[in-house]
Amino acid sequence: MGPAKREGEGEGEGEGVGVVAGGPGPNFVFVDGVGFPKFFETNRPMEEQICRIKALELREDDVIICAYPKCGTHWLWETTSMLLAGKADYDARTKEFAMMEAVEIEKIQDQPSPRILNTHVPVHMLPAQVKDKKVKVIHVYRNVKDVTVSLYFHAKQNPGMENFTTEMVVQNLVGSTSKGSYAQFLKDMDTFIKSNPDVPVFNVSFEDTKEDPVSVVNRLSEFLGVHASPELCADIARATDFSNMKQADSNKQQLQHLPKVQMYRKGEVGDWKNHLTVSQSERLDALVKQLKGCNFRFRYTL
Repeated sequence: MGPAKREGEGEGEGEGVGVVAGGPGPNFVFVDGVGFPKFFETNRPMEEQICRIKALELREDDVIICAYPKCGTHWLWETTSMLLAGKADYDARTKEFAMMEAVEIEKIQDQPSPRILNTHVPVHMLPAQVKDKKVKVIHVYRNVKDVTVSLYFHAKQNPGMENFTTEMVVQNLVGSTSKGSYAQFLKDMDTFIKSNPDVPVFNVSFEDTKEDPVSVVNRLSEFLGVHASPELCADIARATDFSNMKQADSNKQQLQHLPKVQMYRKGEVGDWKNHLTVSQSERLDALVKQLKGCNFRFRYTL
């Protein structure tokens, strides 16, 4: 891949952006410093929804996938779904049907066990019973540069976002001290893992999953406590290859109140080199230095 672009090549200045999904502030509603798309507020204010998430009654066999946007939540959700089902078949519905901030809590409560819940909320907004019932948590993270580019392309699909730029995302990620920033999200997750050693957390990077998917599938099966033969692990790794998931997603049942956007773009490691300026890359490097001491390994190429 080519080098990062020089400052001024195709990027403009812009306003700050919503901290959770990289969108402009006016399109977001904020709860305790964390930004959520306004279209999540279909039935009730987001603040009330977060309170309901915290109070959600969990089951001991629940699995919660908690990750910052564009880090691989869909990937781990599909993989987990296949492992618990014991076969490399796609779920008929998208993961958003079990996304705690996107649907009514009653819909979550009605789902049969084992539930594979997912969310982009920071760890302090998870159901309180995660600690008491020691519910399994899966956390997938990704290098901040590819997250930046992925957030940019995802946000640009929404109406009224034609002038959105990567600089807007970078400015927010670098300048934000909000509880919803990516750096704070990771700091809080690291603190949670270290402070709650009895809560099982599967901590994995997007890059490791991309590099050796069969190994990650096998490790995840052990974490979930399910038997998965080498053949099944290979089948699941193949089914959850990016191109295959992208094709399968078009045939899934979708939540009607969410915008119809392309969730899968490239799924590559290192695509940031084609879109970020040298200055932007350096500012994001400085951001990562804030995470010194956290148990995350960031890789920008494979």
